[in-house]
Amino acid sequence: MRIQSLRKKLLQDRNFKSYGPMILSASPSVAELFATIGYSHILVDMEHSPLDISKTVEMLRAIDSVSSGYVPIHNTPIVRAPSHDDVAMTKRILDVLKPPSGIMFPMIETAEQAEKAVASTRYPPHYRENSGIRGCAHPFVRASSYGSDEDYFPLHSNQDLLTILQVESEAAIENIPEIGMVEGVDAIFLGPFDISCSVNQVGEFGATSDVMQLIRHAERLVRETDDRKRDLASQSTRKEYPNGLILGGFRPPLRSLQEMFSTEVGYQFICGSVDLGLLRKAAYSDLAESQQ
Repeated sequence: MRIQSLRKKLLQDRNFKSYGPMILSASPSVAELFATIGYSHILVDMEHSPLDISKTVEMLRAIDSVSSGYVPIHNTPIVRAPSHDDVAMTKRILDVLKPPSGIMFPMIETAEQAEKAVASTRYPPHYRENSGIRGCAHPFVRASSYGSDEDYFPLHSNQDLLTILQVESEAAIENIPEIGMVEGVDAIFLGPFDISCSVNQVGEFGATSDVMQLIRHAERLVRETDDRKRDLASQSTRKEYPNGLILGGFRPPLRSLQEMFSTEVGYQFICGSVDLGLLRKAAYSDLAESQQ
């Protein structure tokens, strides 16, 4: 049964919300367990984890495994690339990542970097003026079910891939209006810890802190850019391509999901937990209970 991609759900319905964890442990067992919980998406991290591409395939297979059986559960795997400018690694990630799915690029600072990142995800005919730079081996890779998905090249490889760019510094925040308008950028994902580090106030997330004011400024810029992008899309004849700009991010400490998902703030895509953090919290709780 064909399911609607997370990309299309988010872009076609501003009220649709996606919540999920990030996996840093590089454990396929954790990935499989998380896939049974019912999260909308699961972020597999290659930036700060020990994952290489062969282990990433194991993680993706573990997530995909729960989509069959007596109680199938559909999750959208998102892979965070190690960097935004490693074209060869991006190609390898996409060749093992079955759609519907997503890819996230860290540390985007400028619109030029955004354009190069998006171009690395697209086959030449699928990006403006034939400028996609993804290498073409689609009949022989996992992403196309080794050629069985005949719609992979013309449709699924681009229309069902959620392309997420991380904005993680004060300087990058000011460039959101230009970064967000780049063709093919589906989401801006705010990294609160790196943002706080960029202004030398690491982890200071109090409601009135300079860091939170900067994050709220970034959120406003994403909302405004989303409006501009949708206005332009309404004038386009390419109606098969939903367009807009999704606001996403990690959940900072002390901030409620209810506030982030509210209409006023406008998040649609949030990673609110990390597998190792959840395990540590459970372990401390387990130890504390033994000492009562």
